[in-house]
Amino acid sequence: MSLFINLVLLVLAVRLAEAQTSRREEAPIVECPGLSVPQVRAEASDFEIAMIFHYVSWSSEAKQAKRLYNGLAHYYHEYAFFGAVDCWHFQCNCSSTHVPNPGVVGAGGYPDKWPTLIVRYNQRHILQYSGDWNFEDLARFMNYLIEPVDRVHTSLELAGLRKHSDAVVLALLDSADSLAYKRYMAAAVCWLEFDPERNIRFALNFGKSAKSMLKGEDVTLPQLVVIDSRNGVHTFNTSSSDWRALNIVRWVRHTLKSLAFFSNGYGTPTTIALKARYMPVLAMGVKMPHSHQTASAMPLVMVKEMASALKKQTDSCDSYWTTNDDSHAKEESYSLLQMPAELYAETPQHAESCPSAWQLNAATLANYYSINKYLNHLWRTYTHQHHLQVSVGKGTDSRQLLALHRRNLCLAHSNHGTPAMKIGIANMVTKYSQLIWQHSGEDFPKNRSLGVVIFDSIKYADYLQQLGIQQHQHHHPHERDASAVQVFILDMAEEALHVMPQDHPFSYVALKDFIRQFYAKTLPKVYRNAQPPPDTAFHRYFNRQMLLQALQRPNATNVVFMYRPDCALSAVLSQAFLQVSVLLTSPSVNFIRFDSQANDLPWEFSMPLCPTLFVFPQARPTESVVFPNNIRINVKNVFAFVIAQLEPEQQLRSVLTSCRRRMKHVRSCLDFARSLVLKHVGQYLKYWEIYEHERDQILEHLKEFNELHIAIDRSIRL
Repeated sequence: MSLFINLVLLVLAVRLAEAQTSRREEAPIVECPGLSVPQVRAEASDFEIAMIFHYVSWSSEAKQAKRLYNGLAHYYHEYAFFGAVDCWHFQCNCSSTHVPNPGVVGAGGYPDKWPTLIVRYNQRHILQYSGDWNFEDLARFMNYLIEPVDRVHTSLELAGLRKHSDAVVLALLDSADSLAYKRYMAAAVCWLEFDPERNIRFALNFGKSAKSMLKGEDVTLPQLVVIDSRNGVHTFNTSSSDWRALNIVRWVRHTLKSLAFFSNGYGTPTTIALKARYMPVLAMGVKMPHSHQTASAMPLVMVKEMASALKKQTDSCDSYWTTNDDSHAKEESYSLLQMPAELYAETPQHAESCPSAWQLNAATLANYYSINKYLNHLWRTYTHQHHLQVSVGKGTDSRQLLALHRRNLCLAHSNHGTPAMKIGIANMVTKYSQLIWQHSGEDFPKNRSLGVVIFDSIKYADYLQQLGIQQHQHHHPHERDASAVQVFILDMAEEALHVMPQDHPFSYVALKDFIRQFYAKTLPKVYRNAQPPPDTAFHRYFNRQMLLQALQRPNATNVVFMYRPDCALSAVLSQAFLQVSVLLTSPSVNFIRFDSQANDLPWEFSMPLCPTLFVFPQARPTESVVFPNNIRINVKNVFAFVIAQLEPEQQLRSVLTSCRRRMKHVRSCLDFARSLVLKHVGQYLKYWEIYEHERDQILEHLKEFNELHIAIDRSIRL
């Protein structure tokens, strides 16, 4: 009787598993609205890898990311749970998405940006995806979750791994059964939150070969080391009991913190700015079109081996997708979600051979065998030094695994190259620059080796435009190749930007010559110097060249208004500046508008805040004065600030000019001018008594004050 009950329960469990499998194939994403957020999280708790996508329905970026997430779920729903929560919907409460900081009042753990992708790994570790929202990066991130570490067997394999990474975290363990191995795997997964492209690689080795890699006597395992991009080796000097995931992650971050700006790799304008604070940066902007109609320029900057590897992978993936047009039929015949045959057997012998299978819940039963097949295959690659084709053999299951492994690689493949390839290119260029610097013969006071960054010049075209680097559009094939790779060196210490000429197609011979010229200090500097708009009646527009010339040869007091077109506060100060310029403009006082976004200036004229109002007095051009930030911006305060920076005679003439241009309150303005004259006369009479040798100059000033006083009285009578 009990055997019959067990068989009935087993059949029910299998049918539930089949129902859930078919439901997940039709709708692989569990969403709110539809289910409540607690229900979505409860279903996620049944999976080893669970992903929950938080978005808002009004955000166009979130909608685009949601479409990418749907595609990711279509291909990877066999490995992980996929959920989605619309945080804008009144039925979906997104609190407790993040673990709130202790002691913070009102901290509900809500997402701080849209979209937000939360990954729960083994229901113990929670991490947030921080990479770019495109399908290749998402697929690559999923592959890293499935296989978070690399197995290396020899020092030669380790050297090959280092060529394509910024640093390598290496764990040398006794066996995969140790607790240290599990914690190290968890640390590798947690690290993906900080490094979703896995520029820092986690690797491991076991047993005797692990001890041989340390090259020391009486070596004890486990050992954990970090090998950075400058060949430095850092050891985790703690006992194996301290091998906890968070401790390992903190130690790696602390170890690489001081070296983060010296690492190489695929970057963004933010990476360029961070590195430029510490060293000159050689940036390579490579055209990576985001459509299939145009080819990527990445092969131009790759060496022969890298280019052939990329072409081989591209051809392989093209062949794979071409032969898998009817993907749905293929998935039905080679699906890894098919239940093992013994679960369908009705004989008591088979039922007794797996008495615990029916006890698993439906979700685990539906995915347990598929995940185990793939992970067992990956484990073979860890324990045996064989190629994928050799290690799996020629069976039906092996063909399924090969197809699945190939599909996952092709989903993450990009014609632009992987981050590992870009890091390899950056490492190679860095070695070139270091050798050239060491043999340059120049006596530099400090290390002047170049940091290297490779970025997408199509995606960050606005960044190149802000730097003043023109992107030329050509139609001739050779000219198009010449503009496909844009190289420049940003040297903050010298306030210089050097741009590599684009007269010929990119080549490493030309790049080496460009680097040699940099160390020989023969490269011309490039500055942003925009064409200014036409001048108005009361103020002028200056660019970089015009402003520096005006400040070097001061023939008048210059009032300079530095603004940015995209700054709203600039419009407020601009109105006051415009009205004051109408009142005070004269041959001795110039009002200048300067676009700080379209023009570069030396550091002594650069201001961290925008907008800024400078006054460069004619008699003291080096003693410029800035309008204070704590004073309210209005016409009265700006007028008083400009007047206060002028010489006494210039001050009186400017006030008298403003009085004549006023339409209202002219008499009160003239009274103010007369009181100002009397104030200056009294001050110079004191100078007359104190400075006996300068009385001739003081007398000239008093005569000029007298003429101004007569002019003011005449204006009052009129």
